[in-house]
Amino acid sequence: MRLSALLLLFVAVCSACQKKAEPPQARPVPVGVVKAQVKDAPVVVNGIGHVVAMRTVTVTPQVTGLLKSVEFKEGAIVREGDLLAVIDPKPFEAKVAEALGALKRDWTRAEQAGRDHLRYKDLVQKEVVSRDDYEQKRTEFESSWQQVRSDQGALETARINLAYCRITSPVSGAAGYQNVKPGNVVNANTTAIATINQVQPVLVRFSVNEADLPLVRSWFGKEAVPVTARVPKEENDIKERGVLTAIDNAVDVQTGMIMLQAQFDNKELTLWPGQFVNVQAVLTVEKDRTVIPSDAVMTRQDGSFVFVVSEKSTAELRKVTTGRMVGRREVVILSGVAPGETIISDGVIRVAPGGAVTVQGAGAPQ
Repeated sequence: MRLSALLLLFVAVCSACQKKAEPPQARPVPVGVVKAQVKDAPVVVNGIGHVVAMRTVTVTPQVTGLLKSVEFKEGAIVREGDLLAVIDPKPFEAKVAEALGALKRDWTRAEQAGRDHLRYKDLVQKEVVSRDDYEQKRTEFESSWQQVRSDQGALETARINLAYCRITSPVSGAAGYQNVKPGNVVNANTTAIATINQVQPVLVRFSVNEADLPLVRSWFGKEAVPVTARVPKEENDIKERGVLTAIDNAVDVQTGMIMLQAQFDNKELTLWPGQFVNVQAVLTVEKDRTVIPSDAVMTRQDGSFVFVVSEKSTAELRKVTTGRMVGRREVVILSGVAPGETIISDGVIRVAPGGAVTVQGAGAPQ
């Protein structure tokens, strides 16, 4: 009896040991997947810049006088030729009247001197008057008409100064604050009444890494390089579109950045001088590139790898050759993945090579 019990106990222990030695079957790892897509891959450079007015004009009077009125609103859009301010015109109207009177007076004198000159010219030929008397009349005639021309210039100057009493905008743009209020005396070419910034079109100057300079120079000038500018944290993600117009002539040795300039129509006045914007210049577009999310790529010392879901629902570790980034979340695959293959993009760190996976989310089979 004891021998039978010992044999039964030995068989039970051996069976338990065998069951314990068998490893448990691994459960499939849930993962998110995407399909490798074929799409156009733009070659872009990104930078941060600020908006610059196309032209900035400081409005100053061209005559000295009493500022009678200011005709623009601070911060408003004004058009070229719009009335901005008025200087008291009365002193300048008096100058015009004075110059006009002097012109009429001297014109009458010049006409009389001309008649005297002709009369003495005839008399000197008849030897009725001396040659000296004739030369005197001729000199008076020429001098009087020179005075008339001087009076004409003075009258024109007086009229120009009178016209300067109405100060108009030299450019279309946004008006700044009123630096001088009505009732103050403004000085010619000195007192700044306001500043006008031309904002349609407008310029954006932005910096990119000097490593991108050869690429930018290789495409700039061949054809129009489109540029987009986006205001940071803009709720509606409004983008303004323009074109690259200039490359600075030197790299900043302290920052290693190169300044580029783009011009925007700014029809909706989205861009404002001094504003910081995120800028992207599209140098060219490469057609039919295989693209996957950059999060799906694992980088190791021996290269870059992705997990591809096989037909048996296992994770196949695949070495790939990556190219440029497309936007902020995708990367071009030069080799290693074919278009349409299923790539694990979510849950990569939980997957083992050859391990079973189950696809969840939008990429799961229906």
